[in-house]
Amino acid sequence: MTQRVEGFYCQLKDFHNRVNRIRSRTVSTQEFKKEATGIYETWMTEILPTLRRLNIKDDVCTRLEELFGIMNWEARERVSNVRYFKRNLSETVDAFFDGVILKVREIQSPEPTADLMDSALFLGLDTNWSVATCALQLQEVATILVAEKKGIRLDKQSLEKILGKKIQDFSFNYQYEAFSKEVKRLFKVEMPILAMHLRKMRVQVLHEGYNPQPEEKDSIVGFTIGLLEKLNTIDRM
Repeated sequence: MTQRVEGFYCQLKDFHNRVNRIRSRTVSTQEFKKEATGIYETWMTEILPTLRRLNIKDDVCTRLEELFGIMNWEARERVSNVRYFKRNLSETVDAFFDGVILKVREIQSPEPTADLMDSALFLGLDTNWSVATCALQLQEVATILVAEKKGIRLDKQSLEKILGKKIQDFSFNYQYEAFSKEVKRLFKVEMPILAMHLRKMRVQVLHEGYNPQPEEKDSIVGFTIGLLEKLNTIDRM
């Protein structure tokens, strides 16, 4: 389990123990009201939101919500009512704990990327940014790896020789241009055109922290998939 899920697992056990404590003790209506209200607040503000974030659903969760919902304390002054709610609350929480705790323990640890992006939320970077960044980086890495396998040099001196011009700004745009030219010469294969809007988007996303719109992210991903398919073809030649 991740540290976050492990923490929730411990929180669930503590929640369960709190209910067991009021079940095992003889308390007055007022004392029970105070402790049960604290348990209810923990459920609403901590347990339930986390269950929803983890997408854990269980029939007992609904039963607990119903039970908490009918706790009209102002109308429940008799000890018999306290006993009734103690029994029902503890039995329901027992069932909840037994069922949900297994689901929490079975949660597979996500890739470190998930925790990494959570840590960067304060920067305002969203999922579109992370997906676009991955796709853009993949374009560069995949092109360079295939170029190395095919003996196509993409250092600054080689780029200037292939393109026939001096290069001031050494960038992937020039590497891709040179790679495309060499692939056409060596293998008679036309590479996808790296359109100007994709070149600009590359700088904005990777170096300026721009969150692309969904359609912009989809355009980047679509181009990357097409590029990878073409590179795969060249790799097998």
